[in-house]
Amino acid sequence: MKYLLFTLCLPIFTLRLAAQTEEIKFASRGEQINAVRKDLIQAFLDEDFVSVGLWTDSLHNLENLEYTGLVWDERWLLYYWTGSYGNLFEEVAQFNETQRAIDDLKNQPQADSLFEWLDHVLYERRFDQFQNIQKAFLNEEEKAFATLLLEYLLRLEHNEEEWAGRLEAFVKRYPDSRFNTYVTYIKPHVKKKSTGPGKNGFALDFLLTQGNWRDQLERTLRPGYGIDFGLGLWHQRWNYMLRLALTGQKLGRDIENNPDDVWPKGESSSFFAPSFDVGYDIINKRKFRCTPMIGAGLALIRPSTTEDEDGNSVSEYPTFSFTSGMLDAAVNFDVKLHTIKDGDVFDRPLSDASYGAIRVRFGYRWMNLGKSNHALDGNMFFFAVGYSMLMR
Repeated sequence: MKYLLFTLCLPIFTLRLAAQTEEIKFASRGEQINAVRKDLIQAFLDEDFVSVGLWTDSLHNLENLEYTGLVWDERWLLYYWTGSYGNLFEEVAQFNETQRAIDDLKNQPQADSLFEWLDHVLYERRFDQFQNIQKAFLNEEEKAFATLLLEYLLRLEHNEEEWAGRLEAFVKRYPDSRFNTYVTYIKPHVKKKSTGPGKNGFALDFLLTQGNWRDQLERTLRPGYGIDFGLGLWHQRWNYMLRLALTGQKLGRDIENNPDDVWPKGESSSFFAPSFDVGYDIINKRKFRCTPMIGAGLALIRPSTTEDEDGNSVSEYPTFSFTSGMLDAAVNFDVKLHTIKDGDVFDRPLSDASYGAIRVRFGYRWMNLGKSNHALDGNMFFFAVGYSMLMR
């Protein structure tokens, strides 16, 4: 099915590629290669099979005796991802230490995150990749070698002697194999797989918010305006956030504790909502991210304070202080604006995965403030917009 899609979309993407080539035709070959690799990374992250094929072909066309567009292990991992075993075997059969040395003498692409993403994604889906090899129209020799090569490329953890024995067993079983040149001259020792990139991140947002009350609270308090900010961690699409919302609003009517104790209409009040939220990215694309969140915390309403002669904060209505538990549900929408480059925040190799965005957040808070005073029965619908960062 994916090959049919590639065929149908080829004319459109060819025109797109031609337009981009026209835009960068005056750039150096190295700059052109770096630009195309950036597009290839985004297409791979979006799992856009058609675009990945076209950008890979474009890099191949840009290569010459001086420049290389894709390093050999990047290219081979892409072959596994696309199921292009024929291309893979053709290259491996001609690959040896001499060919590798020639490639190393060429100008290499500017350091980016392409290999890290390929390595991470294929490692996470390695079991699917091994199944794909077994299901492919390959003979037993090709299946055995494709399995060995993938384990090498992903640096799966093996005992060194065991690994050497497996390579020797392959050569003995297939003495005339076209792959034996690679196996004989490379003899790789597979190192332990390091932690994959892009799994963890640090999240921060600062938003302006509006709160609209429901039930009795809608009569008691006017709409609140303030700030809503969060600090947390991101781990493989899971989000863990500490949040604090703070709004200010005036009273829409008197609140009485008893006939002689009144918080009068028109006075200012403050609303605080500290919470811990958990959510999951149901959509995380190149320019857009959507994350539903649920959480629990506290809801607090207090009269605004003033300073006395000694500089201490005091309230004119000290008996009107209300606190209750709170549940909340929200949806965060991020429109990604720009990439956070290396050195802007942290010196990490995968800064291409870090970004700044406009965040729109809306949701609902369920409170129980009415247990203290019937005038505070109700909940809150809130809306917020501001700036968000995710740094991986």
